[in-house]
Amino acid sequence: MTSPAPRPFRCTDRVRWADVDLVGIMRYSAVTRFLDTAEQELLREAGLPYARIFDAPEVWMPRRHLAIEYLAPARIDDLLHMVIRVSKLGESSITFVMDLCHDDGRTVAVATMVVVCVTVDGFGKRPLPRVVREALAPFVCTPEQARARLE
Repeated sequence: MTSPAPRPFRCTDRVRWADVDLVGIMRYSAVTRFLDTAEQELLREAGLPYARIFDAPEVWMPRRHLAIEYLAPARIDDLLHMVIRVSKLGESSITFVMDLCHDDGRTVAVATMVVVCVTVDGFGKRPLPRVVREALAPFVCTPEQARARLE
């Protein structure tokens, strides 16, 4: 049996009232809401809905690193596409990369987030569970592979 071709995950959401400043332009901090949404939907697509992850009391995956590059503005009610992929599946960490884009392809922001797998008792680093590694394997791809799959 061959493994599926690497692919990013894509979902959409609109810029909401709570996301914008007084002149209707999306605030910089709103990108994290889109990133959280994309991560949650990717995990659901992978068969790992948050409810299942949080029901595993021996494992937590807090954020370790977040970097956002802002490239173009978005306004209230704009429909934005979240294209998220796993750029690295480490021994105890996952690196997600999300491109947040307008319908016309203009990129609003690019975000990179690293989550680490830790024990609940003491937050000690621990290996990613096999079920997480296997579920996310189809979404591990390079930027080139992600672009090719979206064209």
